[in-house]
Amino acid sequence: MNISKRFFTISNPTHIFLRLLQQKVDQTIQLDPRRDYLRLHANNKTYDFHYFWLRHNCNAVPQSRHPLTNERIVDCAHISLDLPPTSVKLIEENSKVEVQWPPNYITIAPICKNSSSSLVDSHTSTYSIDWLISNAYAVDRIDNVQPDYGDIRKVEIDYKNYINNNNLNDYFRDCYQRLKQYGLVVVRNRGLDTETVIRDFLPDNCHVFESHFGVIEDLRTDNKTNKNTDQLGYTNSAVDLHTDQPFIDNPPGMQMLQCIQKADIGGDNHLVNSHKAALYLREINPEAFYLLSTVAVKFHRKQKQFESLHVGPIIELEENGNDIKKVRHSYFTFATFQYPFWLMNSFYKAYQAYSTILKDEKYTFNVLLESGDFLLYDNYRMLHARKEFQGERFMRGIYFNHEQVWTKLEFEMNKK
Repeated sequence: MNISKRFFTISNPTHIFLRLLQQKVDQTIQLDPRRDYLRLHANNKTYDFHYFWLRHNCNAVPQSRHPLTNERIVDCAHISLDLPPTSVKLIEENSKVEVQWPPNYITIAPICKNSSSSLVDSHTSTYSIDWLISNAYAVDRIDNVQPDYGDIRKVEIDYKNYINNNNLNDYFRDCYQRLKQYGLVVVRNRGLDTETVIRDFLPDNCHVFESHFGVIEDLRTDNKTNKNTDQLGYTNSAVDLHTDQPFIDNPPGMQMLQCIQKADIGGDNHLVNSHKAALYLREINPEAFYLLSTVAVKFHRKQKQFESLHVGPIIELEENGNDIKKVRHSYFTFATFQYPFWLMNSFYKAYQAYSTILKDEKYTFNVLLESGDFLLYDNYRMLHARKEFQGERFMRGIYFNHEQVWTKLEFEMNKK
């Protein structure tokens, strides 16, 4: 009898399960107030909200909406863009966020006389978690977007080590990981057989990307094997940071530079991650980023026997309007453009702001290739440059499509 009574006093198992589930969900909701914005952690995602946006979207009556019509009575022109709230916390079992605003957060009282004193004085706003998520405008935003510091050791590997350990799977895996994370890999001591090196990154029955120079470029001052050599790459002059082939609609996704013979003096290569530089620009100078990602420019290559023109923004975004698809940056194929007078100054300032980040030495990967070494980099992400040199220098350039490289590396690194 006692056992029966004790059994029936136990709560409904379904109810217990739902309560435990709710507690688990509640634990995933956290607030991380920053100096200029609020970060909400929910559903294994992050949601960032500017404080002034939250105040503008407060629905409290009568402080923010008219008591009779429920229309907004706060003009965002009167909201401080600099003052943080005095407190932010979760309430009502983590289902809402409560924000306490300091006095005079709104600098000018609205027209509605009945609510003016409440607006000037401190005010509390509440927002449901569901409402915040459904109106989020910055989901999983990366807030630390400063470009990688250019330590070449992060991307450098020695092919001999993999041969000595009889472990080529790791060679392909290390190439894959460095290309994915940094946009480039430097391989030492791979050898001079260009066709063999190409096969490291080219699936069977596939071909490399053929450009107007040909299939394989012999980058040397006495070139007699390629077409259309009347351009900077075939001189001993310095070449500043640039994207290869920005003047065609679909540039090659990757380029390999194989060293056959290094110069007596100079000829070092420099690379920088243009995507991370652009994201950093977006954080510190959003107006410049907007111009460079929306205003079309002309990339024009005109040689004796070749001409091509592409019109589009320097920073090309994905369809979602947020992620970067590719960067086209080439000062020597940057054609004359005619913008309205009121835009010209702003565009040049934006371009120079971006270039200042790109040319910051602390973000630059510097590499001097020896004979038998090669460099493979993502042409959509990385800009590359070359120092002036003296003496004979012989490099080979090969273009690939992205899909070819990823397919080949994934196959080889998982081969048993």
